[in-house]
Parts: sequence; structure tokens; C-alpha cells
Amino acid sequence: MKKFSLLKKTADVYAFSALLLLTSSILVWTDVYNKPTGTLVADVYVQGVKIDSLPLDVDTSVTYLQSDYPVFKGDITVEITDGKVRVEKETSPLHYCSIQGWVGDAGMPIICAPNYFMVVIEGAA
Repeated sequence: MKKFSLLKKTADVYAFSALLLLTSSILVWTDVYNKPTGTLVADVYVQGVKIDSLPLDVDTSVTYLQSDYPVFKGDITVEITDGKVRVEKETSPLHYCSIQGWVGDAGMPIICAPNYFMVVIEGAA
């Protein structure tokens, strides 16, 4: 039986480097050219249903009340400043929403699992 050798060959190193370079190029290309254009909005979801759409170019603060959405464990305040959004104030056991901080990139969600609440930045349709 022939013993398997783990020695590096020059061709293997070149092939691996080329594959790594190709993969990196694809990731950079998709990040640069697949960004939404136009005005970005923060879409607000409760239990997977879109309830509000807030433009990111207007500084504002919106409070969603527990009385309007019984699944909430308390009122939730969303703040938009300088094209970024965050959950400013919320009531949940470990404050997962407010810990996430400011989000300004499209597709990056802020998720409040105990409150069934989510904010996602998307391009305006």
C-alpha cells in the first residue's frame, strides 16, 4: 500500500492562491456593485409583517406602543440620525435590540427576538 504524502507542491500553492484571489474578487465585486441606489428606508416589521417605512435621510424618532402591538414586552423607540438607525429604548430581558447600536448598511437587520420586532434597511421602491 502506498503511503499518502502531505507535501506541498508548487502547482498546488499556485492553484490555491488563484482560487483565493478569484473568491476574494467575487466578494468585493458583489459588495461594491450590488448596493441599493437611491433613498434608503428603514422598514419596520412586527411578527414578519411590515408596519412602517421610515426614510433614512430625515432625522426622526418613532415610538411603537405596546398597546398597539400586544406581543411587545414594552414600548419600543426607533431613532434615525445621519442616515443610520437604532433602537433607542425598548423593554426586553437582556436589551438585545438596543445593544446592537447604530446600523447604516442596507440589508443589515436589527432584531428584537423577544418582542417580535425587526428593522431592516432597504432601498426605496
